[in-house]
Amino acid sequence: MSTTPTTVPRPSQLPPPSQDHYLGLTGANAMATKAIAETKTRILKAIKHNAIVCIHGHVGLGKTFAVHNVLRRHAPETTVRLRYNNGANMNEIRTQLWRHLDLPGQPPQSVGPCDQQIQDALEADPRVLLIDEVQGLGTKALEYFRTLWGDDARRAAIVLVGSGNARQKILNNPALHSRILDWYQFSPLTPTEVESIIPAYQRIWSGAQPELILYTDDMAGHGSFRNWARITLLLHDALEDNPNLTLSKDLIRWALSRIDPTTRHTPQRG
Repeated sequence: MSTTPTTVPRPSQLPPPSQDHYLGLTGANAMATKAIAETKTRILKAIKHNAIVCIHGHVGLGKTFAVHNVLRRHAPETTVRLRYNNGANMNEIRTQLWRHLDLPGQPPQSVGPCDQQIQDALEADPRVLLIDEVQGLGTKALEYFRTLWGDDARRAAIVLVGSGNARQKILNNPALHSRILDWYQFSPLTPTEVESIIPAYQRIWSGAQPELILYTDDMAGHGSFRNWARITLLLHDALEDNPNLTLSKDLIRWALSRIDPTTRHTPQRG
């Protein structure tokens, strides 16, 4: 009786969900925001058409979280996750890509044979190239990924993620810019979104009055998940260490003073 050989799943290069939240915030929930839905739409387009899409916006708004969340669900084994140091040279670019594609041995020192083997690997086994922090890549690196993607070949879906001047860098590279299928720009949560999302974000906010949540957002949250994670982590630890404390404006001002020492606060006792 013959048996069909089983294929061993490729280990995912995406980090585990436990690393999604800032400093591993205890009890933080993944929130179904409009930004995650829009990110999913772009990434699924990239996968369907082997296209290039770009997700960008200011730091701390949840771009990387959203991208990881979508790719874990839709391309966990085929995603090649690339994240380079600021100003990485082309040797570093090629070497990391070679290793993340699980190509055997060391990459050839000669550029031509190295690139050919990388291209062959992408054509033989469709992948999603996730390139994070693209604002730190130079012109040559951006052009390299454009060339690697190809035109007729379209060797891989590419998801570019970046903050700061990421969009401007791509705009300054017309060859790459003209080949991007779709964009999505992350924006801070609006006050209405904050009011509806934060109570379910972490349990300490579940019973908080809307006025207290909006006060926190006005003072330091600013619609940024990273800011909210910092505030929540400080409050969570304070409430855990001292059960006599309750969530209040004074306690929030104490947490804000840890983030910004110029913030006045009422010392907590007990």
